[in-house]
Amino acid sequence: MKKAANFILLFFTGISLFSQNYQFTWQQCFGGSEPDIAKDIVEVPGGYFIIGTTESNDGNISYNNGISDGWLIKIDSTGNMLWEKTYGGSNGDNFIRIFPDNSGNYFILGASNSSDGDISYDPYIGSWDHWILKIDIDGNIIWDKIVGGNAGEILWTGTLTSDGGIVTIGKTYSNDGDVSISYGMGDTWMVKISSDGELEWDFTIGTDWVDVGQAIIQTSDGGYLAASSSWLGNGGNITCESHGKAEATLTKLDTDRNIQWQNCYGGSDHDGITAITEVDDGYIFGAYVNSNDGDISGWHGANDIWIVKIDFFGSIIWQKCLGGTRSEFTSKLLISDNDDIIIIGYTQSNNGDVSGNHTLSEYDYDIWLVKLNTDGELLYQQCFGGLGSEQVEFGVVKKSDNNFVIAAQTDYGPSYDVQCTPHGGNGIDKDYWVFEIKDTTVGLQEQKLPVDWLKVYPNPAKDYVIFSIPANNNEDMEIII
Repeated sequence: MKKAANFILLFFTGISLFSQNYQFTWQQCFGGSEPDIAKDIVEVPGGYFIIGTTESNDGNISYNNGISDGWLIKIDSTGNMLWEKTYGGSNGDNFIRIFPDNSGNYFILGASNSSDGDISYDPYIGSWDHWILKIDIDGNIIWDKIVGGNAGEILWTGTLTSDGGIVTIGKTYSNDGDVSISYGMGDTWMVKISSDGELEWDFTIGTDWVDVGQAIIQTSDGGYLAASSSWLGNGGNITCESHGKAEATLTKLDTDRNIQWQNCYGGSDHDGITAITEVDDGYIFGAYVNSNDGDISGWHGANDIWIVKIDFFGSIIWQKCLGGTRSEFTSKLLISDNDDIIIIGYTQSNNGDVSGNHTLSEYDYDIWLVKLNTDGELLYQQCFGGLGSEQVEFGVVKKSDNNFVIAAQTDYGPSYDVQCTPHGGNGIDKDYWVFEIKDTTVGLQEQKLPVDWLKVYPNPAKDYVIFSIPANNNEDMEIII
């Protein structure tokens, strides 16, 4: 290819580098007068399932079993509630993740401190345990399972497995019950549950100090990549070198849970990994970092989002800090059809990489969407929210590269993007805030070029555009934009 002989660019003034393209298609608030926290969303026939936790017994919530319940709502494709249902017992219960199985039913991952109600059997009365359920499309419980020990567990997330089961990851304080190995004060704990609700195995990662598992995927080779935030001590099975305080730790397991490799990432302060995805030539993880040394460069302050690409053996290919002078967190990590990296999280900042934050207080959050290219360069960012605080946990459905349905939470509205009113009143308690956004600048009809040997790409284009012609074409040309 060769460059055009003459090249003239006439740029329009007033166009921001990060113009806001995403528009709201619809939105709704769901909840009652007490806190209602949305955690996850999944697309189902006729709409979406949204799960989380409720402490309410009014508003959209028809019944409360105890202190807090797991709450499931079904909405149609434009956000209208079709039905809702609470799950739990007389103490505290919550829902965290939801996944479709391979037969039209759904796994729900949660936690329970109850021993009655919808909990069919609790061998560890008086402690918080992992609570795994399978429900049908109508929300009926097919089976439920309590997993843990007598000292208590925290469930963080999970991943579907190729055999139709599910693996959970979180933290255990126990050294009894279903916990086969305990290394110390708190360990990263993985549990494999079959499609029929049977406990198949558990696996512990840790030292004699404190670890918590925060992300996991089943890899394409049938093994697992488990992420934890680990304050390393002695003993156990974490052998990588510590940078200082809590490490962002990755452990690669084979199909039989043998450790293939293990790396600690980060710097001298507290760091941890909350999202992982596999790509053609390795893995990409999203972390939170408080450090400005070690593996980390470009830190803005407080908690930054840290996006890192590694090869299949854990070596860093590139890394990128995203954020401003206050805190940011990664909630969801997605890959677009053209291999761009889409990060959806939340931010307190309105400087650095962040612009357009709506919050009134520096301690509140906006939802933050960021796009990077395959080399980690920032392509786009946009904030969504109002004067109060909006956050998203796992609740993102990617309908296309430019169209998302998000299940989040808000405590203030109407204001700016939030055009519904929380049931508990502004600034008091949170509601589910569910909305669809779409980039309206894509999908325009293309015009055929007058010559078939001139190529213009990428499409859609944003920060740059490439014009190419065959190397053997000697005709001078002028391109005017």
